Amino acid sequence: MSPQNDSAFLRMFLFILGALVAFSIIIMFIAGSVTDELEQKQAGDSRLQAEVAKRIAPVGEVEIAAADAAPAAPKSGDQVVTEACNACHATGALNAPKIGEAAAWTPRMGGGLDGLVQSAIAGKGAMPPRGGAAALSDEEIRAAVVHMLQESGVDAGSSAAAPAAEPAVVEEAVQAVEQAASDVTKAASSMMDSAMGAVAGMTGAAMPASEPAPAAAPAADLANGKAVYDSACFVCHATGAAGAPLLGNQAQWAPRIAQGMDTLNTAALKGKLPGMPPKGGRMDLSDAAVLDAVAYMVEQAK
Repeated sequence: MSPQNDSAFLRMFLFILGALVAFSIIIMFIAGSVTDELEQKQAGDSRLQAEVAKRIAPVGEVEIAAADAAPAAPKSGDQVVTEACNACHATGALNAPKIGEAAAWTPRMGGGLDGLVQSAIAGKGAMPPRGGAAALSDEEIRAAVVHMLQESGVDAGSSAAAPAAEPAVVEEAVQAVEQAASDVTKAASSMMDSAMGAVAGMTGAAMPASEPAPAAAPAADLANGKAVYDSACFVCHATGAAGAPLLGNQAQWAPRIAQGMDTLNTAALKGKLPGMPPKGGRMDLSDAAVLDAVAYMVEQAK
């Protein structure tokens, strides 16, 4: 390329570059003018200002109370009852004594007003401590109890705790109850001995003093026991899973057989820790079928 062409190309490039710079400056100036005009138009829009203030408002605010602020005055009994107690005591919900029914409150006055107030503070039955309003003071709880008693026609001022019984009276009462219980026990024992003696005389044989002899258990069906084993018990007793004794392993079965068939049957029916669920997890099986399976496995271990 000749020097003339290079010079012409350079002049053209600089011209285009200058034009682009000038165009950019013009665009920036126009955009700034438009923006200023829009801001001036929107400056008087109160709704827009409110929306902007809402968007830039802080998430929370810290309020510092005055050091010499006076404490809040305690609530009256009527206020506490309205805010916390009416939910149950105005409706009788959860067996709460209903306001206005003296018969519902009188049985609870055995401990006097102080006892009733302590029950309200500590909670009782279905009632949570302080009726569920933990911010209430003891004095406010007491005022609420007095208000409910007055509204129910119960004199809160004259309700005092019942006097404690004299120790001698209590001891005499305990002795009387113990003597009565002893007499009843002796009479029942005498009647039982007489009845057993009469039965023994009629049968000519001595009768057991406690429970009658258990009936003989029916013979197990070993064939059915094998079928139950093949369909349910083999899962553990053929593999030793969960510590189950293997079928035919005398060393593993001997300690269990020594406990007796009743113990084995009970464990099979009700399950045994750590790994055997009731009926081996086959709750569809009858008790007789489970016992047949136990008898079959015991027979194989002999």
